[in-house]
Amino acid sequence: MPLGRRLARGLLLVALAVAVFWTLGEIVTRTFDLVDRLNGFPRKLFTATDEPDLGYRLRPGVDTEARGVHVVTNALGLRGPEVARVPAPGTNRVLVLGDSVAFGFRLEQGETFSVLLEHELEQRDGGSWEVLNGGVEGYNTVNELAYLRSSLLDLEPRTIVLVFNLNDFDYGPVMGPLGVLTLDQSQRVQSDSLALRSEFLLLLRWLIATQGRVWLGQGPAATATPAPGDTSPFNPFDRFVSALRKRYYAQPDDERWQRMVDALHDMAAICRARGIRLVVAIVPDGDQVGVASPDLTPQKKLADVCRALALDCIDLQPSFAADRHPLLYLDIMHPNADGQRIMARDVARHLLAAQH
Repeated sequence: MPLGRRLARGLLLVALAVAVFWTLGEIVTRTFDLVDRLNGFPRKLFTATDEPDLGYRLRPGVDTEARGVHVVTNALGLRGPEVARVPAPGTNRVLVLGDSVAFGFRLEQGETFSVLLEHELEQRDGGSWEVLNGGVEGYNTVNELAYLRSSLLDLEPRTIVLVFNLNDFDYGPVMGPLGVLTLDQSQRVQSDSLALRSEFLLLLRWLIATQGRVWLGQGPAATATPAPGDTSPFNPFDRFVSALRKRYYAQPDDERWQRMVDALHDMAAICRARGIRLVVAIVPDGDQVGVASPDLTPQKKLADVCRALALDCIDLQPSFAADRHPLLYLDIMHPNADGQRIMARDVARHLLAAQH
């Protein structure tokens, strides 16, 4: 057999072997959800976008387990059951915006703020209420504004409740080449990236990047050993990060603060132009509850912003502080089901008070 023919045959066999190997790899990786199992992050929930200020969205039509709880997204890309794009006549539709607190981090669907708020409104008012969960893990105020502009105004809400977490001034993550979210903006990938289309390629890149060090569950967490006599329910590292947030509020020193304020201003302007009521519900950190003299610098600075922008704001810290539950948080930033009930109760009261 001539050399050229033997070489062509050899290359064909190699190509065929690679194709079979890659096809089998894709089948196994997708069948067993290996990427999600290995990186400890609910990557399946997110899809990259090419929109400015919006590095990713919730993926529509997902039914999965994420961080130990059942999560379903509907065809509109919102957490929860299917809903009509336009509310039924006579229905008071409320749209909730926010980050992981609004989304319901590590909470079952029935424990989330949106579900509890709808229940509170219907119980107190007796009317027809519908509350949509537009919360997305990791979003900041700039991302929430971009999400509202690009997708959510068509849902025709009468009211928008912005669940404001005290880290919402910070940079928002983007979708990176390993299929997980990253704060490194230079790592942002395009929505048509092959790295996000091939599960097997994601698995190989992840294994290379971590040098084979993989884990199950929630992945490694930054921890520190509590000092002797430390009775705080919160991780020392979480408390350290929370203290940094409060230091930033005391003296903002970069562009993040103005970007947040501008986003709040623009969101309020959009709502006013469309006749939508906007309510900003400010959620306290866990270390601002159950202590004698909490550092309330963030709430004071945000109150100034609310007055300057004529925003309708609710400070939830007093209600959290007055509650008798021993612990209202999953971690220092995320209220548990009892904390979410406090949020829903106070917001429902606030919304209905303006109607009567």
